[in-house]
Amino acid sequence: MSLARTTALNGAATAVRLAAGLALNKLLAVYVGPAGFGVIGQFQSLTAMVGAAAGGIFGPGVTKLTAEHGRAPQVQAAVWRTALTLGLVGAGAASLLVLVLGPALAEGVLGDAALRGVLPWLAASSALLAVNTVLLAALSGLKRVDAFVTATILGSLASVGAAALLVLRFGLFGGLIALPIGQALCGVITAVVFRRAWRSRWRDLVGRIDRRAARSLAGFGLMAATTAVVVPLSQIVIRDGLTRIAGAELAGLWQAMWKLSETHLLMLTTTLSLYFLPRLAEIREGGALRREIAKGYRFVIPLVVATAAAIYVLREPLTMALFSPAFLPLAQALGWQLLGDVLKIASWIPAYTMISHARTRLYIATELVFAGLVTLACLAGARAWGLPGAAAGYAATYAVYWAVLHGQLGTLARRLDGQRPAPVAGA
Repeated sequence: MSLARTTALNGAATAVRLAAGLALNKLLAVYVGPAGFGVIGQFQSLTAMVGAAAGGIFGPGVTKLTAEHGRAPQVQAAVWRTALTLGLVGAGAASLLVLVLGPALAEGVLGDAALRGVLPWLAASSALLAVNTVLLAALSGLKRVDAFVTATILGSLASVGAAALLVLRFGLFGGLIALPIGQALCGVITAVVFRRAWRSRWRDLVGRIDRRAARSLAGFGLMAATTAVVVPLSQIVIRDGLTRIAGAELAGLWQAMWKLSETHLLMLTTTLSLYFLPRLAEIREGGALRREIAKGYRFVIPLVVATAAAIYVLREPLTMALFSPAFLPLAQALGWQLLGDVLKIASWIPAYTMISHARTRLYIATELVFAGLVTLACLAGARAWGLPGAAAGYAATYAVYWAVLHGQLGTLARRLDGQRPAPVAGA
């Protein structure tokens, strides 16, 4: 499937996710305010780490291995079974840890021990987090974009509908428990859609672990686990640091700005994962890799620049429409944040080559270094210039990140060229 067609189909799903997400953000902004927005951001980061343990770390590996073994359905099934079984084991371990550490997590991460009641909901949903992650990755690797889009649209509508009801009924507490409940609903819907796309027995997806598949997934698991831990942890440290610098309101404004960035980049990031990861996994020649990356730059960069420019021009009315008057100070920092978004997308294109070609050590090293760098840069900027300084630190970090990854892309292309068989003399 072409990049343009993938983008078009994914655009339908993204439009629904955007509309639903924006409506939910508006509801949260009105009902919980900037300070509550920051607490929800902390819980989102904690949910992301639990999701990683519940099979999230295997998502990129499942996509790549499914794409690589397109003519070997038995191998594909072994990969899915192994990833899902390991994910369910990880979900059980993560759930137990969340329950045991509940009071400490509520106090240390959410900032209020009274909120510990949300943590059993997170523990209860972890198994369906595993189902959702692994099966969506399998659909991506199969290039079943139609099924992927269907699962995404239905899951978005169900989870946001449930979240709206919970926020209206229970306020901040409802907004928090809406996160795991929404993920669980997505898991159920994805399972139904996957069953229609891949007609076989459910028991084939859970059971004996295939050692070869487990070894293949291990490298990807290490890469994804690094991202799944250090990125949410970095965000937790940033929010906590911003709270210490200027109070919970600054952390909530930063979280709202971050959510605006996520929404802005949603279509592009999902398209990159849906198209580029399986496509780059197929490439074994340096020239072809360079051409594919160049095509990605030509297609993606103009889009992200255009959307960033439009958001900047409309920053104040957009802030009012998407949040509330209490969030207007974030408009002052949005220029730096949008510059960081452009650089982030530019860096993600070469970053996918590290995942698709299993450059595990390099990927882990860059994730660790730059997660630490963005945390330090954001907090240092915030101490000097408040919210605009935090956004400037984000932009500066991704400028360096893109430069480093683009240089590594050339190294990988040369290595692939060096692995090609030498031409036969006289041929």
